[in-house]
Amino acid sequence: MKALPLISVLVFLGSPFVSQGQSIDDSKFWLSAGLGKTKFIHGMIAAGYKPKDKSSIIISRYSVTGELVSFVEPGLKTSEFGLLYGLKRGKFTFASGLSTVWGRYRGKYMYTDIDPLFGTGQHYETVNYKTVGVPAEIRYITSTKYAGIGITAFGNLNNKNSFAGLNVSLYVGRLK
Repeated sequence: MKALPLISVLVFLGSPFVSQGQSIDDSKFWLSAGLGKTKFIHGMIAAGYKPKDKSSIIISRYSVTGELVSFVEPGLKTSEFGLLYGLKRGKFTFASGLSTVWGRYRGKYMYTDIDPLFGTGQHYETVNYKTVGVPAEIRYITSTKYAGIGITAFGNLNNKNSFAGLNVSLYVGRLK
């Protein structure tokens, strides 16, 4: 008789976990990494989340573009971290949002250090910048349930160094 209340309590406490375990979550999420081209070589890491029963998607992305090898100092570089909101339509995703953009470019010419092996050896003033940008992208993703490949047309409009390009990425996550 004393075991009956204990069993009733265990069944009562355990029932929410059993019922939650039986529900099906259709939310989709993914991580991607890719390489592409703007004016220079471009790398992008992104994460996406699509709630179940919605066509909307939230994307977080980090990207960097710049001169891989530069014989002029400093080398040019632009980085971006953005949060985008968009719509998923079939294999396409259309998104835009806000980002922070930072990097460096060349200021005033300073001097030339003649280097016979590596080029001109020109040195310029380093100018660092940081600004707010408006990122946008169109992604095409083809996938199995947990892996995929895609092409992203992307850009960022800002007042320091706007850019646009194409990227090929590999995806992992719950894609279908």
